[in-house]
Amino acid sequence: MKPSLPLAGLVVVAAISSVSCDKFRPPQPELQAQKPPASSAAPAQPEDRKAFSESAQKELDQLKAAIADFKAKAENSGAEAKARLGEEIMKLEADARDAQDRLADLKAATAESWAKVKASFTASMDRLKSRLESFRKNTG
Repeated sequence: MKPSLPLAGLVVVAAISSVSCDKFRPPQPELQAQKPPASSAAPAQPEDRKAFSESAQKELDQLKAAIADFKAKAENSGAEAKARLGEEIMKLEADARDAQDRLADLKAATAESWAKVKASFTASMDRLKSRLESFRKNTG
């Protein structure tokens, strides 16, 4: 027996409908954008803030001690070197005071302002470290 036209038509329609085609698929719901993971700009937990502040104070104390060592060495230098080094040491001490002031601000910062104050403190510390490294290189 030959297949009849309606049966052949039904087979063709079934074959076409079984083929995946975007036109016949219902639209997929759009996925909601995921929130980015918490960044360093997010307010830090009080424990994290305290740990950062303590660590920063220790590092600042070490830098101040290095400045004090340079100051003592400058005092034992000749008059010309003493004057030149004295000016640089005054700049280092000013940077250290600035960093200490910013650290005090950081310790007193609110949760909302902490990230901004932390960035300011970090920039101050970077400036102090850079100047201190430059001083070390120039004084040999």
